[in-house]
Amino acid sequence: MAQAARRTAASSSSVGAESRDARSFEALSGTWPHALSHEPMLRVSDVLQLVQPQFPTLTPSKLRFLDSHGLVTPGRTASGYRQYSPADVERLRFVLRQQRDHYRPLTVIREQLEALDSGRLHEPVTLTEIGETPDDYLTSAAVAERGGVSPDTLAALEDAGIVARSVPDGFEPAVLPVVVASAAYLQAGGDVRALRTLVLAARREADRAEAISAPLRRKGGGEAEAAAGDFGEAAIAAFSAVVRHQVGG
Repeated sequence: MAQAARRTAASSSSVGAESRDARSFEALSGTWPHALSHEPMLRVSDVLQLVQPQFPTLTPSKLRFLDSHGLVTPGRTASGYRQYSPADVERLRFVLRQQRDHYRPLTVIREQLEALDSGRLHEPVTLTEIGETPDDYLTSAAVAERGGVSPDTLAALEDAGIVARSVPDGFEPAVLPVVVASAAYLQAGGDVRALRTLVLAARREADRAEAISAPLRRKGGGEAEAAAGDFGEAAIAAFSAVVRHQVGG
């Protein structure tokens, strides 16, 4: 009888715990993270400036790709330009972490986001404080420092046409991931001449993406950017798969 009493008590305790868990779940509305501002205030260049130090390979095309797949959907200005909120930036960091650290496919990440949106899943917010809006352009010294290269290396990349100034002694912040990736390539044993060949090949693929999306762009709507983003991601995947296959083989 003592054993039966203990089983009954354990069963009651289990039911009580389940009830408490059920009561603790509160369905939420809107998108995660709920506690952060959802007011669109950041341009694409601002987002790149904030996120690229942690994810150097983030590009405008990657942002378009995630938008087209409904993972990180920013607001739009009257002119159609994307504007992101602090909540969007944290959501972006979550997606990129899942891809980089856990190799999760987009379908799984979308399910996780839906669980975060509803409150069924919880994730700590890591967003750092957003200060003043970044400058539109960075000096060559700032690009070299943030990109982790010497001024001479940056000058060599510029001479090879791998990066280019937008204004006298001014680079767009979006050039930073190219500088970071170039530095990694050179440190691994590559040279600027070979790197230039890779850059030219990448630019040809970007031109193909624009050509594919051009008919859709003339029709208007958001399908053109989605098509360009899909082609760009497919080109990246094909290139990396070939390199990994050859190196692994």
